[in-house]
Amino acid sequence: DTVHNRLPIEVMRGCTVGCRFCQAGMIYRPLRERSPKRILDLARCGLSSTGFEDLSLLSLYTGDYTLIDPLTKQLLKETQEKKIAVSLPSLRAGSLTDDTIREIKRVRKTGFTIAPEAGSQRLRDVINKNISDEEIFETVERVSSQGWTSIKLYFMVGFPTETKSDLDGIVDLALKVRRLARRHEKDFEVTVSVGTLVPKPHTPFQWDAQISTDESLRRMRYLVDRLRPYHLAVKYWDPKSSWLEGVLTRGDRRLAPVIAAAESAGCAFDSWTEHFQYDT
Repeated sequence: DTVHNRLPIEVMRGCTVGCRFCQAGMIYRPLRERSPKRILDLARCGLSSTGFEDLSLLSLYTGDYTLIDPLTKQLLKETQEKKIAVSLPSLRAGSLTDDTIREIKRVRKTGFTIAPEAGSQRLRDVINKNISDEEIFETVERVSSQGWTSIKLYFMVGFPTETKSDLDGIVDLALKVRRLARRHEKDFEVTVSVGTLVPKPHTPFQWDAQISTDESLRRMRYLVDRLRPYHLAVKYWDPKSSWLEGVLTRGDRRLAPVIAAAESAGCAFDSWTEHFQYDT
């Protein structure tokens, strides 16, 4: 199997947000959008050539694509007969109309993901993540009222100026999201996914220290312990893998022989948790 059994189509490159932790948002400037005609042509060609039953529109922030609503409606019109599902990751609240959300649901309910990144508005302002609690709650209300039964929330720990109250904000936000959604869907599930900030070169945070693996694990376990009594699913990325990412992203050509030696020692597919050999 391929990594994702779906047809991915990049709708634009670059981003309008400028989050201070995001390397891609900095180095893929300026923003460039593909024309709807080109996207539709790629979809028709790709689907007829592969037999995929899922189509995903990709970018750093798909919801910011100027013509996302009419494009989605046209794709759904052409693919519904073949029962091909259309997924749109990284949606901003209000970027799709209720009518389009209903159309997506008619084929198959694909996953909805929101990435608040931080638990408090204060910290979101620090990292320049342009999303408010109100926008998050609006999206949850719309999705749950249209029959969706789950949503994923993505966060990171280790941002500059992060405090315990910011971690508590993640817990409060996740619980409020579930409470709002369950007014429409009584079994609505919220999954909290947590990673560690890796300060990347060419971003405003490139001079900040990355927190240690022990500290990262402590903060993640704090979140797990806080959310466990509420039976809320929490997934977190191995801090040791994030530490290695930090070493590699800040390193230069002197790391080439290190990577070659690790490969010779049996390291491969390290981004897949079941293959990651930290000690090696």
